[in-house]
Amino acid sequence: MGYRLKLTVSISLLIALAFGIGGTWMIATAFHATREQETQAALTSFENTQNTLALINALGEQTDLQSLADALRQMEAQGLGGWQALSLTSPDARLYLSGDPDLLAQELTTPPENQCLSLPVSDSHGQGLLAKSVIMAGDTELSLLARFDLSHVYALRQAQQKQYLTVYCAVIFFGILASMGLSYAMTRHLRRLTATVRRISGGDLSRRAHIQSQDEFGQLSRDFDAMADKLQETIGKLESDMQRQESFMGAFAHELKTPMTSIIGFADLLRQGNLDETTRTMAADYIFSEGKRLERLSFKLLELLLLKKDGLKLQKVWLNSYLTEVERALSPAMKNRNIRLVCKGEAARVTLEADLVRSLLYNLADNAAKALDGGGIIAIRGTVIPGGCQLQVVDNGRGMAKEELAKITEAFYRVDKARARSQGGAGLGLALCKQIAQLHGGNIRFDSEPGKGTRVTVTLYGKEGDPHA
Repeated sequence: MGYRLKLTVSISLLIALAFGIGGTWMIATAFHATREQETQAALTSFENTQNTLALINALGEQTDLQSLADALRQMEAQGLGGWQALSLTSPDARLYLSGDPDLLAQELTTPPENQCLSLPVSDSHGQGLLAKSVIMAGDTELSLLARFDLSHVYALRQAQQKQYLTVYCAVIFFGILASMGLSYAMTRHLRRLTATVRRISGGDLSRRAHIQSQDEFGQLSRDFDAMADKLQETIGKLESDMQRQESFMGAFAHELKTPMTSIIGFADLLRQGNLDETTRTMAADYIFSEGKRLERLSFKLLELLLLKKDGLKLQKVWLNSYLTEVERALSPAMKNRNIRLVCKGEAARVTLEADLVRSLLYNLADNAAKALDGGGIIAIRGTVIPGGCQLQVVDNGRGMAKEELAKITEAFYRVDKARARSQGGAGLGLALCKQIAQLHGGNIRFDSEPGKGTRVTVTLYGKEGDPHA
């Protein structure tokens, strides 16, 4: 059973139960009140008749039973009694009878003198009330028995019940219609959400419910749409990561294939053993250079993997002294390439992972050196920023086009593949730099223009520098 049908049935049953109980209670209450009122009126009439006979009996000097019967006859003629049947009897004879004697066939216990005994009766003649009392006429005990008709009270209740049944059926009918409409209105947002869930589960991740109501369904819709946005974003990232991993594996396989082919080929020449000294030396040089290239590639890959697993071990360093050490380590290699290296930093303490940042600067400096044909200048500057530091590596080399800047931090990507391969590059250095910056909660930005050089800005966050520390 669907939720909308359940809601319709529940509302209809609630209406039926509430109206049924309420209507039945009202009819029962009205019936009991009317019956009590009619019973009291009948008893009052009976007591008036009894009092009248007692008064006549008390005023007479001598008991005249016939006068009592005449009084009852006059009361009946004037419509004062209101009884359905009445009898006045003495121990010897019936003095007066009005109405059908069968109505008075049921016997009642004799009550005490001047007291009234009543009993509701229901028989083939209908519903009524029997009332009996004893009147003393001298030494004679007279029995006054009367029956009052209450059938009209029960007939009224029956008429009310029939009328109520008609109204009840109409209320239930229109209640079902109203509950169906109400259920439809209450579940339309739910149906919309359900349809949206089915569309999303079917692959349409852009589908949204967009319910604008201010009730719980509206809040649920907003939460669901936010969840769907997050899900779509996560799936998009996963797909992008998968694509990058596939590209990474393809590039990695290609990077391995080229040096391995050279190593195997030249190793096979050496294995043949009939080479002259020049060819043997050339083959050994190729094997050595390609082996070193594979070694560099494996080290870079290992660093990338370790960066994703190991946590940072931050330490405080003086920024100016740290960059001086970097300059001292890189200067010999740069001089051999006819490159002037200048490193300057503020005299302030900053917090960072020294070994990782040193690897970052080495990679950026090596990249900058590869962009300098025939020599040039590389400048490394360090400044303190709130919460960390900023490092800039600037060169006056070839530069890069703007469309290349967004790709250069991808693993194995090279702007100039032929030149990079000849210089021993694997395309992993800048990917490693990006990982290091992200581990420090920072970022890396490239500004470059062909023919004018490149500026790399690395922002690292640890603790705010303190020039007086």
